[in-house]
Amino acid sequence: MTKKELKQIQNEVSQQSLGIYAGILFNNQIFIEGNDDEIVYNFDCPELITLKEKYNLEEIAGKGTDFKKAKRVLHYLAPRLTHSSWYDNHVPCNALDLLEYSLNNPEQGINCLNKAKILEECCLALGIYARRVSIMPYSPFDFDNHVVTEIYDRKLSKWIMLDPTIDGLFVDEKKTPLSLLEIREKFANDEFVTFVQSNDSLKDLNKLKDKYIGESAYICKNLFYFYIDKDSTFGTTGNTLAFVPSNYSVKAKDIANAKYRINHLPEEYRKCDLEKRLEKLTNCPEIERTNIDSMVKSPIK
Repeated sequence: MTKKELKQIQNEVSQQSLGIYAGILFNNQIFIEGNDDEIVYNFDCPELITLKEKYNLEEIAGKGTDFKKAKRVLHYLAPRLTHSSWYDNHVPCNALDLLEYSLNNPEQGINCLNKAKILEECCLALGIYARRVSIMPYSPFDFDNHVVTEIYDRKLSKWIMLDPTIDGLFVDEKKTPLSLLEIREKFANDEFVTFVQSNDSLKDLNKLKDKYIGESAYICKNLFYFYIDKDSTFGTTGNTLAFVPSNYSVKAKDIANAKYRINHLPEEYRKCDLEKRLEKLTNCPEIERTNIDSMVKSPIK
């Protein structure tokens, strides 16, 4: 089998998978009406000034809209932060410590959770509204989820998803950069949407859609529900908001996932005591959900 034939088979599998994931989204387009908690954006941390000055963020970002600045920072960071799925989160989760540990150091990779935090804080340091979002799969038997950053562009008056792990974003047929919920809706309704890398020419979107079918399928898989840090600030507070479709139990999913890991994950790959986690999950109530309006609305008061 030639490389071209293998690539064709991989693309066909990705296309089939994308159809399955998009179908799940199609059947789950309504979100639960939850509480009215809002995401808080804090630009006043002195550490953000240090971050901006230490890494010359204004020079990297250049001039232009919030989106253009954030995209330049994205493209600067992405190739300089090595990815490691096995990173154990031992470095404090803030951009100063994480960049000191991982920037331009291939032997010290970090995961998507921390890459998204770095991009969020770099954008906050530049005065751009930004938040870290965990995007979650439907299946309880899926060991994987992903984490990205969303920024708010004041000129376009909209949220835009940026992925610092694969250095890209999603656009529609008009080349408009999209938010997570817009991407989700496009996939769910079989409308044009494609992943693009931050430095791609957008002259031929159909060609890019074929090229990045694997990336599109992966992101689509993880667009079922969302966790967002309640506080977009330097470091973390541990407060999280959940945005979940109707008729879906995150508790039941997490319990089934813990049981699946116990049955199928070798002991050496377990990062925690799964039996204790399962007991805790069983005794906990269903997570609180936040109204989807809190994810959609402009952060500008």
